[in-house]
Amino acid sequence: MRLLDRWRVLCRQNPPIILWLCSVMSVVTDRINVLTYHAIADGPGPTNIPADTFRGQMLVLRECGYTAISLAEFAAWHAGEVNLAPRSVVITFDDGFASFAKHAFPELAANNWTATVFLPVAYLGTEESWLGADPVPRRLLTWDQVAELASAGIDFGSHSRTHRDLRRLGTDELRLELAGSRDEIEHRLKKTPLSFAPPYGRTNRHVREAIGELYRMSVGTRLQRAGRTCNLLDVPRIEMHYFRDLRRWRAYLEGRAEWFFLARRSLRGIRALAASAVGA
Repeated sequence: MRLLDRWRVLCRQNPPIILWLCSVMSVVTDRINVLTYHAIADGPGPTNIPADTFRGQMLVLRECGYTAISLAEFAAWHAGEVNLAPRSVVITFDDGFASFAKHAFPELAANNWTATVFLPVAYLGTEESWLGADPVPRRLLTWDQVAELASAGIDFGSHSRTHRDLRRLGTDELRLELAGSRDEIEHRLKKTPLSFAPPYGRTNRHVREAIGELYRMSVGTRLQRAGRTCNLLDVPRIEMHYFRDLRRWRAYLEGRAEWFFLARRSLRGIRALAASAVGA
C-alpha cells in the first residue's frame, strides 16, 4: 500500500485524532509557507510547472486571502522585528530561468507581489548545462532582464557561480562560488544580495558556515513551513510541483490537506536518509 493510501486509511480509522491534528497545524500563525519554483514551462520533471498551472496556483493564493512578502520581510519577522499578516507567503525561484520574465512576473505584478529569484551568475544569458540539467536545456535570464525586473521590485539572491555541489568543494573553491556570485550581483544591481540558495539544496555544516559569513540567510529544500525558530541558514521551503492539482493546493491553504503534506514530508525524509546512506 502506498504511503498516501496508508494516510487515508488512518484518517478514516481515527477521524477525531487526525482532524484535531490537522486543525491545530493549519491554524498555526507562526509558520510561513516559502514556496519553491524553478522553470515555468511545459517540460517533464519536477522543475517545470506549466504556465497555466502557475497562474492557477497564484489565483488560488489570492482567493484564499494570501499575500506575498519578500525574504527581507521574512528575515525581519524571524528576528522578531515585525509582525506579519497570518496569511503571508514567500515565493522563490531557483536557477534564474528566462521563463520567469515571460510567465511568472506578469502574474506576480498583477497581484502587486514580489518574489526572490536565485541566480547561478556564470550561466546568465546562456542555457543550463550543469549536472542534472533538463534534457532540453532551458535559457536563463540575461543581465539586462535581471536589472529590469529588479527595478520592478523583484529581489535577486545568489545560487552560486556555476551551480556545483558545494559540499564537494575545497575551501578556496567554495569561497569563489559564494563570494564571486555575491560580488557579481552586487556589481550588476548596485545592491548586495541578502539571500542564497545552495544548488541542488545540498549543504552541510561547513557549507552553511561559509554561507553565513557572506549572506544573511539561505533557503533549503526541507519540506516544512518556516517558523521563527528555524535556522536562518537553512530555511525550509514548499516544493510547488507537489501542488499541481489546484484542488489539493486550495485544500492545503485552507488546512484541509494536512495528511497529504505530512505524508510527503515523511516520504521526503525517507528518501533523504536513503541518499545519505549511499553517499549521494
